[in-house]
Amino acid sequence: MTNNRISSKSRRRFIKTAGVAGTASLAGCIGGGSSGYTIAFWELFSGGEGPVMEDIVQKFNEEQPLDVDEEVTIDRQRTPWDQYYNNLYTTLAGGSGPDLAVMHAAYLRAWDDTIVPMDNYIDTGEIEGDYLDNHWDLVSVEGETRALPMDLHPVGMYYNKAIFEEAGLDPESPPTNWEEFQAAGNAIAEETDKWAFSQTPYNDGFGSWRTWSTLVKQQGGELFDDDWNPTFDGQAGQDTSELFWNMTGDMEWSPQTTEADWGANAFENGNLGMTMNGTWYVATLEESDIDWGFFKPTIAPNRTQDRVWTDGHTIVLPRSQDRGDDKSEIAAKVAHWLTTENPEWGARAGHLPAAADIRESDVFQNASFYDKTLSKYLEMAEEDMYFYHPKVPNGDPNSESWYQWLLDMWGHNYESPQEALNDGVSMISNGLEE
Repeated sequence: MTNNRISSKSRRRFIKTAGVAGTASLAGCIGGGSSGYTIAFWELFSGGEGPVMEDIVQKFNEEQPLDVDEEVTIDRQRTPWDQYYNNLYTTLAGGSGPDLAVMHAAYLRAWDDTIVPMDNYIDTGEIEGDYLDNHWDLVSVEGETRALPMDLHPVGMYYNKAIFEEAGLDPESPPTNWEEFQAAGNAIAEETDKWAFSQTPYNDGFGSWRTWSTLVKQQGGELFDDDWNPTFDGQAGQDTSELFWNMTGDMEWSPQTTEADWGANAFENGNLGMTMNGTWYVATLEESDIDWGFFKPTIAPNRTQDRVWTDGHTIVLPRSQDRGDDKSEIAAKVAHWLTTENPEWGARAGHLPAAADIRESDVFQNASFYDKTLSKYLEMAEEDMYFYHPKVPNGDPNSESWYQWLLDMWGHNYESPQEALNDGVSMISNGLEE
């Protein structure tokens, strides 16, 4: 993933230059009346998610589900993940943002001056009950509903059952704690010619952070203090860094490589026993020939609490000089429909839908991988295991530049794990000042 950092200072400069002082009061009304409305919708979904969102948009355009007089059409534009946020910002800087856009919840604080609170155009008090509480909390920032929630997409552990069996392990009884996880990894490393574990299939910094921060939190560590100073270099961070270092060192669970997508290639070619990844991975694995399984990632040594990383997709109303209040209200209705009426977002894309009714629907519960992954992700939600990817006040919390130190730690490109951890505090502190 390329560096997508966009500073809050730059965004504030853009808002002042564009003269956008209110919500959408300066925007002109495009669409409406006899011509209907065309809602420009930007999203970043690829892989197994992209076709699902394409079908959802097509269903909307064909069925016209809104209770309004005019015809409403969604014009969907997909931009690759590594270009998406830069393109969105550039468009906003030109004063002509889309009517709706997908945004990770982690951006909702730093991007507050580029989006319009949903409260301005839809009765959020009336629709709040349509969503589960933990999802609604995700989009509630400083007293505003800054988006409508689509999903949570936490991480979990995926494993190859054939490799488990080859290593003398029971493929139907995956690890539930550190001792069992360590025994499984050692068995794969010693009894097969396969690699035992990859911290992320993508072998990238951000994917490494999802796994590393999960293990830190499980050992009682914290990531930031109330003033957003990094605190992840405490004992839990030191111990987790040592573990990462050893996994590609003395434990020989993985090669010392920073090659992009190494874990994905190894796992999907049957050469890797276990890897940590998010809900979205099922769409890829369902199309593979691998006999795969899944278990909850509560496997940190010296675990004191069950904590698992998650973020969520949301839909926002970007500020735009070209959109009037009437169109903003229509766009908010479209966002509500997208986030509450489409169980296939869970049943096919693999995510935990934000809408309460969807989780009880037959479509969701009859998903081919419901018992394998979704039911376990739901159990973790019900047991309040998830912690949110931090909604930082500045910078880009998904930027590879924030987490390159973790990948280089994994690849032994430092003299020691402590040197990497010290570098990580510096990198993320600098990122928060952008």
